[in-house]
Amino acid sequence: MHICETDQFSMGVFLLKSGASIPLHDHPGMHGVLKVMYGKVRISCFDRLERPAGGGGALPRAEMGALRRYVLRSTGEYTEESGPCVLSPDRDNLHQIDAVDGPTAFMDILAPPYDPDDGRDCHYYKVLPGEGVKDSEQTEKEVWLMEISQPPEFWCGGEPYPGPEVCL
Repeated sequence: MHICETDQFSMGVFLLKSGASIPLHDHPGMHGVLKVMYGKVRISCFDRLERPAGGGGALPRAEMGALRRYVLRSTGEYTEESGPCVLSPDRDNLHQIDAVDGPTAFMDILAPPYDPDDGRDCHYYKVLPGEGVKDSEQTEKEVWLMEISQPPEFWCGGEPYPGPEVCL
């Protein structure tokens, strides 16, 4: 639900049905604040590591360029009583968001907003096989991620914002 966007920031509300997820994605060069307004979400946040020499196993050369080494920095559950989840260009910038135990709604503020013409396009990733990240695993786990196209099962539609007009 799009609320407001300027050259400096964007603000919106995401609504997720029970069991839904926003896949692993990034916010290149952006700061962000996510605040749960209803329900509960689980957020798994990753930070990029410097790319070591080698790695990636027996992948074709074309796929090697899409590989990145990341570290799982945190996995936490957030409710309306929780403080916000904050990301920066260098910390917790890549994350997955899962609705937990029912539907959820959260406000999302990004600064600056996505802008593909200025190098701030959303990229999606998958954890390579054998690198699985489970809810019970400790943080600081290093994993290989591969950049992928938007997952076909993920759909993000828009709804009109029924609240008061935002005036800046």
